[in-house]
Amino acid sequence: MQDPIARTYLSLGAFYASDPARRSSRERDVGLFWRSRQGTTFRAAWVRDTGELYLFQHALGGPGGGSVHLLARTMDEHELGQRLAGWEEVCGREGSLEWLLARLSDAPPDSEPTPPTPARRFRRERRGVRRIGGPAGAAA
Repeated sequence: MQDPIARTYLSLGAFYASDPARRSSRERDVGLFWRSRQGTTFRAAWVRDTGELYLFQHALGGPGGGSVHLLARTMDEHELGQRLAGWEEVCGREGSLEWLLARLSDAPPDSEPTPPTPARRFRRERRGVRRIGGPAGAAA
Protein backbone atom coordinates (compact mmCIF):
# COMPACT_ATOMS: atom_id res chain seq x y z
CA MET A 1 0.00 0.00 0.00
CA GLN A 2 1.30 3.48 -0.86
CA ASP A 3 1.93 6.13 1.78
CA PRO A 4 -1.40 7.90 2.36
CA ILE A 5 0.39 11.24 2.95
CA ALA A 6 1.28 13.00 -0.30
CA ARG A 7 2.81 16.13 1.24
CA THR A 8 3.20 17.91 4.56
CA TYR A 9 3.00 21.68 5.07
CA LEU A 10 4.34 23.51 8.12
CA SER A 11 1.11 25.44 8.65
CA LEU A 12 -2.45 25.83 7.45
CA GLY A 13 -1.42 29.16 5.89
CA ALA A 14 1.31 27.46 3.85
CA PHE A 15 -1.17 24.80 2.71
CA TYR A 16 -3.65 27.40 1.42
CA ALA A 17 -0.91 29.57 -0.12
CA SER A 18 0.45 26.71 -2.23
CA ASP A 19 -2.74 26.44 -4.33
CA PRO A 20 -5.05 29.41 -5.03
CA ALA A 21 -8.00 27.04 -5.62
CA ARG A 22 -7.85 26.02 -1.95
CA ARG A 23 -8.24 29.59 -0.71
CA SER A 24 -11.54 30.22 -2.49
CA SER A 25 -13.02 26.73 -2.09
CA ARG A 26 -15.66 25.67 0.37
CA GLU A 27 -14.66 22.87 2.74
CA ARG A 28 -16.44 20.04 4.44
CA ASP A 29 -15.32 19.15 7.94
CA VAL A 30 -14.87 15.41 8.32
CA GLY A 31 -14.17 15.15 12.03
CA LEU A 32 -12.61 17.51 14.51
CA PHE A 33 -10.77 15.01 16.69
CA TRP A 34 -9.15 12.02 14.93
CA ARG A 35 -6.89 10.22 17.44
CA SER A 36 -3.85 8.19 16.46
CA ARG A 37 -2.75 5.24 18.56
CA GLN A 38 0.33 7.33 19.49
CA GLY A 39 -1.89 10.07 20.95
CA THR A 40 -1.56 12.72 18.24
CA THR A 41 -4.86 14.32 17.22
CA PHE A 42 -6.04 15.84 13.94
CA ARG A 43 -8.93 17.65 12.30
CA ALA A 44 -9.87 16.37 8.82
CA ALA A 45 -11.38 18.48 6.06
CA TRP A 46 -12.18 17.98 2.39
CA VAL A 47 -11.58 20.82 -0.11
CA ARG A 48 -14.42 20.82 -2.63
CA ASP A 49 -12.67 22.53 -5.58
CA THR A 50 -9.56 20.33 -5.49
CA GLY A 51 -11.01 17.07 -4.14
CA GLU A 52 -8.27 17.00 -1.50
CA LEU A 53 -8.60 15.67 2.00
CA TYR A 54 -6.19 17.03 4.56
CA LEU A 55 -5.34 16.46 8.20
CA PHE A 56 -4.58 19.45 10.39
CA GLN A 57 -2.48 18.34 13.36
CA HIS A 58 -3.66 19.97 16.58
CA ALA A 59 -0.94 22.02 18.19
CA LEU A 60 -0.15 20.50 21.57
CA GLY A 61 3.04 22.42 22.26
CA GLY A 62 5.21 19.72 20.70
CA PRO A 63 7.11 19.69 17.43
CA GLY A 64 4.91 19.55 14.33
CA GLY A 65 1.86 21.10 15.99
CA GLY A 66 -0.31 22.90 13.48
CA SER A 67 1.13 21.10 10.47
CA VAL A 68 -1.05 19.98 7.57
CA HIS A 69 -0.81 16.55 5.96
CA LEU A 70 -2.29 16.35 2.47
CA LEU A 71 -3.61 12.87 1.74
CA ALA A 72 -2.60 11.30 -1.56
CA ARG A 73 -6.08 10.29 -2.71
CA THR A 74 -8.31 12.93 -4.32
CA MET A 75 -12.02 12.26 -4.64
CA ASP A 76 -15.38 13.82 -5.29
CA GLU A 77 -17.95 14.29 -2.52
CA HIS A 78 -19.81 11.08 -3.40
CA GLU A 79 -16.67 8.93 -3.08
CA LEU A 80 -15.74 10.74 0.13
CA GLY A 81 -19.14 9.82 1.59
CA GLN A 82 -18.80 6.18 0.53
CA ARG A 83 -15.25 5.73 1.82
CA LEU A 84 -15.91 7.40 5.15
CA ALA A 85 -19.40 6.07 5.84
CA GLY A 86 -19.82 5.80 9.61
CA TRP A 87 -17.00 8.22 10.48
CA GLU A 88 -19.15 10.08 13.00
CA GLU A 89 -19.21 7.00 15.25
CA VAL A 90 -15.46 6.38 14.94
CA CYS A 91 -13.98 9.88 15.18
CA GLY A 92 -12.73 10.64 18.69
CA ARG A 93 -11.86 7.06 19.60
CA GLU A 94 -8.29 5.93 20.14
CA GLY A 95 -7.00 4.61 16.81
CA SER A 96 -9.62 6.47 14.78
CA LEU A 97 -6.91 8.08 12.64
CA GLU A 98 -5.70 4.65 11.54
CA TRP A 99 -9.32 3.77 10.67
CA LEU A 100 -9.56 6.93 8.54
CA LEU A 101 -6.31 6.19 6.70
CA ALA A 102 -7.35 2.58 6.08
CA ARG A 103 -10.65 3.74 4.57
CA LEU A 104 -8.70 5.91 2.14
CA SER A 105 -6.36 3.11 1.12
CA ASP A 106 -6.89 0.93 -1.91
CA ALA A 107 -9.90 -0.81 -0.34
CA PRO A 108 -13.11 -0.46 -2.34
CA PRO A 109 -15.06 2.63 -1.23
CA ASP A 110 -18.24 0.68 -0.48
CA SER A 111 -16.63 -1.98 1.73
CA GLU A 112 -17.79 -2.21 5.33
CA PRO A 113 -15.89 -0.08 7.84
CA THR A 114 -13.79 -2.00 10.31
CA PRO A 115 -15.40 -1.63 13.73
CA PRO A 116 -13.12 0.25 16.11
CA THR A 117 -11.91 -1.31 19.30
CA PRO A 118 -14.04 -0.36 22.31
CA ALA A 119 -12.77 2.87 23.79
CA ARG A 120 -13.97 5.72 25.88
CA ARG A 121 -16.17 8.12 23.93
CA PHE A 122 -15.16 11.76 23.74
CA ARG A 123 -17.59 14.62 23.50
CA ARG A 124 -17.37 16.31 20.13
CA GLU A 125 -18.01 20.00 19.65
CA ARG A 126 -20.35 19.32 16.75
CA ARG A 127 -21.74 16.18 15.20
CA GLY A 128 -22.12 15.74 11.49
CA VAL A 129 -20.91 18.01 8.74
CA ARG A 130 -20.01 21.67 9.05
CA ARG A 131 -19.25 23.80 6.05
CA ILE A 132 -16.62 26.47 6.34
CA GLY A 133 -15.24 28.94 3.87
CA GLY A 134 -11.55 29.58 3.28
CA PRO A 135 -8.74 29.61 5.78
CA ALA A 136 -10.46 31.99 8.17
CA GLY A 137 -12.94 29.26 9.11
CA ALA A 138 -16.04 31.44 8.91
CA ALA A 139 -19.26 29.45 8.92
CA ALA A 140 -21.09 29.46 5.63
